[in-house]
This record gives sequence, C-alpha cells and structure tokens, in this order.
Amino acid sequence: MINEPLANTLRPNKLKDVIGQSHLIGKDKILSNLVKNKKLFSIILYGSPGIGKTSIANAIVNELDCKYRFLNAVVNNKKDFEIVFEETKIYGTIVLVVDEIHRLNKDKQDLLLPMLESGKIILIGLTTSNPYHKINPAIRSRCQIFELLPLEIDDIIKGLKKACDKLPDIKANKDVLKIIATI
Repeated sequence: MINEPLANTLRPNKLKDVIGQSHLIGKDKILSNLVKNKKLFSIILYGSPGIGKTSIANAIVNELDCKYRFLNAVVNNKKDFEIVFEETKIYGTIVLVVDEIHRLNKDKQDLLLPMLESGKIILIGLTTSNPYHKINPAIRSRCQIFELLPLEIDDIIKGLKKACDKLPDIKANKDVLKIIATI
C-alpha cells in the first residue's frame, strides 16, 4: 500500500491552519480579508521553497469553494492551459494556480494574458524567483505581488508537532524539535 506523502496529508485547507506568514494571514491581514469577503484578484506569491506558497493557494481556493485548476508552468503543456480556458466557457471565472510561473514560456503567456484581462481567469502564481525579474511584465502588472517570508524557528516547531501528531509512532520532546527546526 502506498501512503500519501506527509506534506499532502498536512497541507492546510484553511488559511487559519497555514503556518507562518502572519504579515499576510490573520485578523485584518490582506489574504484573510480576501477570503472573509469572498473576493479574489490575481496574485503572485513568491519566496523560498517550502514556506507555504502552495499551501496558501490551496487554502484560498478551498475556503472560497470556487472552480479552480492547478497547473505547473514546466510540466503542463499549452494544451492543458487551453483546456482550462475552454472550461471558463462552461463555468465562468476559474481560479488558475500556476506553480513555477516564472518558467511560463511565451506561448503560454500569450494565451494567459487575454484571459487575465477579460477576468475569465483569476491567477494565483507561485514562484521561488523574484517576479520583478522573472515574470512577464504584462502578466505581472495584472497581479498583486506578495512576498512570503522565511519561517521562524517557532513556526517550524509548530509544523513538526503537527507531523508528529499524524505519526503516532514518532515521539519527540521540545528540545529535539528545536534542534531539528534549527537545522
């Protein structure tokens, strides 16, 4: 039997369960207010690997209970993007989460831009690269850009505790968790 990766098991379905990023999530913070008010506009989330970009995107689309698709700019081809764009004819607006958006080639960018302009696609772009250097200026200008900050040691410890709770055979005291988090 193949088990689901722990990262997927622990991935939050609500913004309140996201670890860290308190400058964007929490009472009166921009992303929480968007979800609370059931409003969303195109955004780009950027920051180091493993700090919550995909988790935040996942939480947003789950809480808004909207039509959405996850694509990867590297793995998914032009046809995959075209299929999502065709779905807008059926469902209306679709939230399109694009991982590795900084790697979106010109063909895909040329398809995406008019869909953003028309409002048929609301984009959540995810990238580890600085979007001011790596993302097409026309796409970037239609998005709000949010930088995710590195997780604090306490945030990492919180995540480790959640993982230990999911894995009943693993026990770790606070000193061990702190050492792991520091590493």
